Amino acid sequence: SDATAVANVLRSRYGYDATVLLNASRLEMLSALNDMREKLGANDNLLIYYAGHGEIDAAGKGYWIPSDAVAGNSKTWISNAVISDMLNAMPAKHVLTVVDSCYSGTMTRASSPSFDAASMPADKWATWVKTMANGRSRTALTSGGLQPVPDVGAGNHSYFARAFVNALQDNNKLLEAGR
Repeated sequence: SDATAVANVLRSRYGYDATVLLNASRLEMLSALNDMREKLGANDNLLIYYAGHGEIDAAGKGYWIPSDAVAGNSKTWISNAVISDMLNAMPAKHVLTVVDSCYSGTMTRASSPSFDAASMPADKWATWVKTMANGRSRTALTSGGLQPVPDVGAGNHSYFARAFVNALQDNNKLLEAGR
């Protein structure tokens, strides 16, 4: 229900062309990412929302758990490093990965630059936005760090999904990933 809710608000409020994979297998997930790599051009943007199970191995590597995964067998999981490599290989200009799963913090390596629009003059804010928009970015927004996160919350959504959907619905201006 989380992925469907996010897709619905992205379609209706922002005009996104959204593809939803429900209970996808490892092959389906990797194929969808590869299809995006082949389809997207240098001026395209991509938002990936993953709501599902996550795992971490003894070495601290994080994984997405597809529907056909075998418990305790990381060979059947999808490594965050593999996902990051695929996203980096995409020619798309901006890629935002929103991950609502346990151990999702392993997707991030550094914090993104931020600029407080409320405390800065409009011309500096506009310059910052143009600079960021003209560059190439790969950003991850995650529901947690290196620990489990609750997968239940308000109604049929996790706490993270509900907050994310609310932020998208309530937004009336430029919405940076960090905000």
